[in-house]
Amino acid sequence: MVNIAIETLASCDGCEVSILDLHEDLLKLLEKADIVSAPVIMDIKELPENIDIAIVTGSVRNKENQERLEEIREKSKILIAYGTCACYGGITGMADLYTPEEVMSRSFTDNPSTEPAELPNEVVPELLSIVHPAADFIKIDGFIPGCPPKEQLTHDILIPLINDEAPDVPKKSVCADCTNVMEHVEFDKIKRRIEGEPEPGKCFLSQGYVCLGSVTLGRCGGLCTSANVPCHGCGGPSLDVLREPSHDIYNGVIKRIAHLSKMPEKEVEKQLYDIGHVIYGFVIGSTIMEEKQVSLIPQLVKK
Repeated sequence: MVNIAIETLASCDGCEVSILDLHEDLLKLLEKADIVSAPVIMDIKELPENIDIAIVTGSVRNKENQERLEEIREKSKILIAYGTCACYGGITGMADLYTPEEVMSRSFTDNPSTEPAELPNEVVPELLSIVHPAADFIKIDGFIPGCPPKEQLTHDILIPLINDEAPDVPKKSVCADCTNVMEHVEFDKIKRRIEGEPEPGKCFLSQGYVCLGSVTLGRCGGLCTSANVPCHGCGGPSLDVLREPSHDIYNGVIKRIAHLSKMPEKEVEKQLYDIGHVIYGFVIGSTIMEEKQVSLIPQLVKK
C-alpha cells in the first residue's frame, strides 16, 4: 500500500474537497493507498513517518505553516504542491498588497463588521512578512495548480502516481479549451467585468473585457468561459509565461488586447485597472513571477 498524507496550510480547504470530488474513483485510489494523515478529515496531532506521497495545500502565511511544511518534506518521498495557493501563493497572496500590520489591524482592531479587539499575542503563530508558495522553502516534486484543481485532473495524476507510472499532464492554456470566437474589433475602451453583459460565443478580449485565458494554464476545461465569464487566472500562469523571462501575465494581456483592437499598448496600460487583483490576483505571492524582468509585482508588494 502507498501511504498518502495531506497537509493543509493557509487555505480555504477547497483543495481537500476537490479530492473528495473524485467520488467513486476515491474508492479505486483507496484500494492501493492509505490516507495516513489529513487533519481536515481526521484528528491527528503528529505526522507519521515513511510517507510515500505527500500533498500540501495552501500558502505559507505564518511560522507554523513553514514548520509543518518543512516537517512533511523530511518525512515524505514525493511532495506535491496541490492548488494554486501552494504553487504560486494563490488568492491568499493578495494579502501582500498590504503590510502584516495592516492585515492584522483590518482583522482585529479596524474592522467595521466586528467589535474592536486587542491583537492576539498568545498561541497565534507569528505572521511572515509576505505570503509564500511552498517551493520558497523546500523542494517540490510536482505541481498541480488550480483553485481548486478539477477532479478529473486529480484523478489523472494521482492514480498513475500510486501505480508508479508517469501521469499525462495537460500543457495547453485555457484559450485552447475555449470555444469563443476571437475577432479583430476596433474598440477603444476596456470594460470592467461588471459592465454590461458579454456577447455569448465571442472572445472576451475582442469585446474589451480583460480575460486571462491566453496566459493561464488550461487544466479546467474552460469552465468559466463556457459559462460566459472571463477567465480570472485561477489556474496559474501558462507554461509559455513560466518559461520565458520576458513573458508576464501583464504584458501578455496587453499585447493581446492591443493586437485585437486599435489601441496602442500604452493606451491599454493606462486603462487596465487594479492590476494587483485583476492581473496578479492568483500569483502575486509567487517568487517566480515576481523575479521576471518585466513583472510589476515588486511595485505592488508591501513587505
